Amino acid sequence: MRKFILFDLDGTLIDGVNDLVMAMNQLLKQHDHAPLTRHELEPMLGDGARVLTQRAFQARNVSLDEDALNAAYTKFVSLYEATAYRDTYLYQDAEATLRQLHQDGWEIGLASNKPTRPCREILSTLGIDDLFVTIAGGDATNVRKPDGGHLAFALDKMGYDRTKGDYAVMIGDHANDVNAARAIDIAAIAVAFEVDDTKARGLGADAVLTRFSQMPDALKKIA
Repeated sequence: MRKFILFDLDGTLIDGVNDLVMAMNQLLKQHDHAPLTRHELEPMLGDGARVLTQRAFQARNVSLDEDALNAAYTKFVSLYEATAYRDTYLYQDAEATLRQLHQDGWEIGLASNKPTRPCREILSTLGIDDLFVTIAGGDATNVRKPDGGHLAFALDKMGYDRTKGDYAVMIGDHANDVNAARAIDIAAIAVAFEVDDTKARGLGADAVLTRFSQMPDALKKIA
């Protein structure tokens, strides 16, 4: 039996909100709109950069048509990549835990609704890209979380085979992560790092973690 573990990125492995806020506010300024605070932007996260762009403009009472949204989204991604992720950081004990999981035989992948290129760049910048067998951003396939097909795509790229008794678990901070896991009948762990865990405990996951260091024990209990 092989063991597979998929991670979400933002809010699960990293806190990258400050870089997202910086890039989005640069975009809004170019369109003569007031900036967003971190507090305003955080609830908009979880459904990918295109939806984030749409929500940011809606928060400034602007509805973008399809062409305008596509242009704004493309510009936002460019501005975001230009931050070089200077204010993005791993949660406490994340790298040590990932390396321990790797040593324990877990095959590690990423399934994020963020575009794949920034995902790769962030993991590389933070020095942990060597641990990931697959990095599947929101543009890696034709569906994204909460559609279970996103996770199925990532697991297939990793060589997961349920018929051979392989085991898989999805770890994330959002309902999209848990719902995607349930859609393909794999385990789910919800995390709440540096935030109140009330929301995470309502997602219906198999376990809820408030510290990365809790992960190995939690996996042993649910596997």
